[in-house]
Amino acid sequence: MALEPEALIWLRRRVEALRALPCDMVHERIPAGPDGDPVRNAHSPSGFARVGLCPEAVRAKNLACSHTTARYALRDAIKQVPGEGDEAVVAALHELEQAISLLDHRRYDAESRRASAKLAEADGAPAERDIAALVAEHRAWVRRAGELRDRVLRRIEDALSRARTS
Repeated sequence: MALEPEALIWLRRRVEALRALPCDMVHERIPAGPDGDPVRNAHSPSGFARVGLCPEAVRAKNLACSHTTARYALRDAIKQVPGEGDEAVVAALHELEQAISLLDHRRYDAESRRASAKLAEADGAPAERDIAALVAEHRAWVRRAGELRDRVLRRIEDALSRARTS
């Protein structure tokens, strides 16, 4: 059943509020203490602390964040506004979610390798390069998240146009 124009307008506003921001997964960064060494955390599997998550209000709107609820809003919009290529849009969202989740874990692994190298006074350059590559890869997914958001907005606009003419 097609949504009424008021519901589509509400849904459009909800999706328009979503953003695809290049946070670079900084929450996975391991902070340095006053001595310049990585901060330890006995409760972390790697033994290192993290800088922490962005505020909830920021995460809730950022489609590219690993710890967001924004993609739920996008998924809801996709389900509520069926259109041409439904399976492809759902698949694109799933691919986005999986890629960002894996990048998140890979970033922390690279951060842990860099921290361990620092403590061992070993060469941390390989981990630095990995981190830079992961940030670049995340930024590519940020662009794709923005494109997907725009695609969903077009679907909503199309549905709104159809609803207004009928």
